Amino acid sequence: AHDLNVAERFAYLQWLKSSPVHIGETLQMCILYSILYPMKKQVFFTNEDEVSNVIELATREDREEVAPPTRTRSSWHVRALTVAVAIGLTLVVGAIATRGWRDPTIETQASEWRSLTLNDGSFVSVGPRTELRDRFGQEQRLLSLSHGEALFQVAKDPARPFIVEAGLAVVHATGTRFAVSRREGDVTVTVEEGTVLVSDGAGRPGAVALTAAKQLNMSGNWPPAVEHVDAARELAWSARRLVFDDDTIAAAAEEFNRRNRVQIVVDPAFASEQVRGVFQADDPASFAEVVAARKKGVALRPS
Repeated sequence: AHDLNVAERFAYLQWLKSSPVHIGETLQMCILYSILYPMKKQVFFTNEDEVSNVIELATREDREEVAPPTRTRSSWHVRALTVAVAIGLTLVVGAIATRGWRDPTIETQASEWRSLTLNDGSFVSVGPRTELRDRFGQEQRLLSLSHGEALFQVAKDPARPFIVEAGLAVVHATGTRFAVSRREGDVTVTVEEGTVLVSDGAGRPGAVALTAAKQLNMSGNWPPAVEHVDAARELAWSARRLVFDDDTIAAAAEEFNRRNRVQIVVDPAFASEQVRGVFQADDPASFAEVVAARKKGVALRPS
């Protein structure tokens, strides 16, 4: 009766496959519906106040006036077989689709962004050059970030904590919105909504609680320093935007280069000068053109 989300579709397919009885009951419901639907009689109301949610079924005489009964035992077999084939196709297509979105590894190349819903209803946005492995289990929802960046909108499930392993840091959440970035030995955790607990990936005792608009960076130090940030700015990359506020041209170019095939080359003489503005993260050419118009010494090269 309505579009199912990924989690609902998966649950329905699992229910069908768990027992032949479930498939049989679904067939019976399909047959019953095929009988009742044509029998619904159109009701006309002369007074809007008399509207009712009760629909009168057509009588046998009404049906015979429209068309004589033609159903036979063999036609019912054909109808049931058709429904069975339809359900079978649904299972096959669903299984193919399930394998696709349940691939345990989410991997992106340069200039590639991906967004998808996990089987628990959580939403994840993955930036370029990222590898994220899904290791969901019965007691916990575990993902491993080998490299890159990912933004998580976690579906609430207190019985199964949501955990992201990223080498130096392990992030625990139940229902929140946060991002983890793992680049060249550094791990950055940024929280936009809710609270997460960050523990040391090396097993050192203690945990750091991060709330909204807080960020920590780990490069081997423990406990890491926590700072207040503009979370919307820090996580703009998930919407393919980069926001710079007096960042150096070199630092801004690096943000583009880590995500795109086309690389920006900055003249060292201008590298420390500052830039401010909002740019499309997947369009390094526009950034280079804007900066080069003011500061010569910025160029592009293919990667």
